[in-house]
Amino acid sequence: MREQLLESLAEGVFSVDAEGNFTFLNRAACRLLGLADEQVALRANHQEWALHSGPDSQPLPPRSSPIDQVLRTGCVLKGCELRFRHSDGHPVPVLVNAAPLYGEEGRIAGAVVSFQDVRERQVAREALERREAELAEAQQIAHLGSWVSDFVRNEIRWSDEVYRIFGLTPGEWGGTEAAFMEAVHPEDRARVRQAIDESMRPNGPPYDIEHRIQRPDGSVRIVHQKGTVAFDADGRPLRMAGVVHDITEMREAERRLQYLSHHDVLTELPNRTLFQIRLRQAISEAQAEKGCFALVHIGLDRFRSVNEGVGHHAGDQVLQQVARRLEACLRPGETLARLGGDEFAVLLAGAGDDAEVAAGVDRLLAPLQELFRVGEDEFYVPGSAGVALYPHDCSSPGELMQRAEAAMHRAKQEESTRLAYYSAEMNQRARARVALESRLRRAVDRMEGFYLDYQPRVETATGRIIGLEALLRWREGEGPVHSPATFVPVLEQTGLIMELGEWIVGEACRQARAWRQAGLPPVQLAVNLAAPQFRDPAMPGIIEGALGEAGLPPGNLELEVTESMLMREVTSVIDTLGQFRDMGVRVAMDDFGTGYSSLAYLRRFPIDVLKIDRSFVNDLYADESGAAIIRTILSLADNLGMESVAEGVERPEQHAFLCREGCHAVQGYLFSRPASPEVCARMLRRGRLSFEGGGG
Repeated sequence: MREQLLESLAEGVFSVDAEGNFTFLNRAACRLLGLADEQVALRANHQEWALHSGPDSQPLPPRSSPIDQVLRTGCVLKGCELRFRHSDGHPVPVLVNAAPLYGEEGRIAGAVVSFQDVRERQVAREALERREAELAEAQQIAHLGSWVSDFVRNEIRWSDEVYRIFGLTPGEWGGTEAAFMEAVHPEDRARVRQAIDESMRPNGPPYDIEHRIQRPDGSVRIVHQKGTVAFDADGRPLRMAGVVHDITEMREAERRLQYLSHHDVLTELPNRTLFQIRLRQAISEAQAEKGCFALVHIGLDRFRSVNEGVGHHAGDQVLQQVARRLEACLRPGETLARLGGDEFAVLLAGAGDDAEVAAGVDRLLAPLQELFRVGEDEFYVPGSAGVALYPHDCSSPGELMQRAEAAMHRAKQEESTRLAYYSAEMNQRARARVALESRLRRAVDRMEGFYLDYQPRVETATGRIIGLEALLRWREGEGPVHSPATFVPVLEQTGLIMELGEWIVGEACRQARAWRQAGLPPVQLAVNLAAPQFRDPAMPGIIEGALGEAGLPPGNLELEVTESMLMREVTSVIDTLGQFRDMGVRVAMDDFGTGYSSLAYLRRFPIDVLKIDRSFVNDLYADESGAAIIRTILSLADNLGMESVAEGVERPEQHAFLCREGCHAVQGYLFSRPASPEVCARMLRRGRLSFEGGGG
């Protein structure tokens, strides 16, 4: 009866005598050990046949197995992990229970052993250990930790990454809610306590909070926590499981980008956007108090000669010195901004009469009369100022800025005073604008004087040419080539860019076909889209037609759009970008960092390339933040799966930094100025550009 019972068990059972020789094996034991004949096993000692090794897979010395210990000491084994040897030689992981058998006079006469095959359990455990290791690695990469708070036991369990985020070790942390609250920044504890309490109500909101923590070393991190509470049948909270995400770097990057959207990178002054906000505030306050103020528009004289004679690097240093000098003479309540280029603006609050305004302007212009020193060079860069008065001249922020600018241009012509007030007769600039628009309309109608130059884009690490950017040029007759800054804004404002823009896309594609027919290697061709073009519903069809006519693969065309363009009517922008993506055309965000895009929207835009604005590259070595900003943008591009391109690379040390930091491509005068198609063809034949660039 007993043997029948043992034979019916799924567990393996065997017995041994005091010498370790088998005296019985049930069928399950024979099956698990691969024994076809029980009698063969009965002639063997368990040391010779069944026992393989311990749980660490190392062979056990003779007479040292746990079963031998049972025979020697009479101890009982429960849940001992061993590895038995199968008849074909492979190890079988087993869980063993063993007890001594006593004979006459109470002496140990043998032992009975039961065992289970735990291979599936071991495989599952190993898989679990792998998953836990992978999860820990993923959490570390993502700065994301997990935790469980047991309300019943007042116990909190953290993953390894949570300890890293909080700067603690398991031995330094008590694992209780009080210990957690101690790590929360003192100013945030009340909010965190409230969020926890509210989440513990049966119908309360989920635990979702962003707060600061203070590490033992005094450093402060920003974390985002989310958790879900489990309740019992009576609605009492049992535990909460959640995650904590270290978002310090992300928040710092957002803060910096937000700062950059309202400040000039080079001078760190408020930019035009922030100045317009301050101007509207000044108008509102003046209206409420029936007050007045003056808007002073300052333009630097002879600044172009600095850029042309010594280079943009020296010009940038002069602009920084101008900003510091102007800042030093500001009075409380006055606002200074850099509007762009060599132009600045100041709001003079409470300027009630001409004498006060004149005194304020003199105070601003006087420091600019002194020489500026850059290295061994000295420059004389005085300023001219135009003044528009509120409410005397107008009450609109836009018109006030336009009139102050018009007055500044008049002041530049009056070298004796360097100061001009806006007057109704001041229409010279308006006339020039009308004349320029008329000439542009005629040129567009006849398609005269327009042509494209191309600037190479090179792989940062190798100098290999991987793309060309098409750049619009305009020359009237035999006259000089107009600066794009003078005529492109007029094209956009008048809508002439729509007709001309279609020609630009077609001409660039035709030129790409000509290069290909000449046997030159295919490269990425970048074309800039103006805001009116981008908003035109017909633009995807125009681009598709240009590609088809030229026989150019869509993947060889890249459309460049500015950051500010993308932030208007975001939903339609995403639809338009999606159409370009569906066509196979690449899209680049130009001038990144100079606008006001949010990271949330950036993730949604199907963008292939992030172009770092030249102002960041110029500011690379101005202070530590210059390099940090570029690193942040490069990291952002990498995390979003975008390529990165830096514009305005003019010096070897800029190129070296971008190469070290993993910037994908660069373009700038260091390698080549914009060049004609013929010169570009010679560069494409060479395939690579050195620092000398040029492509002659």
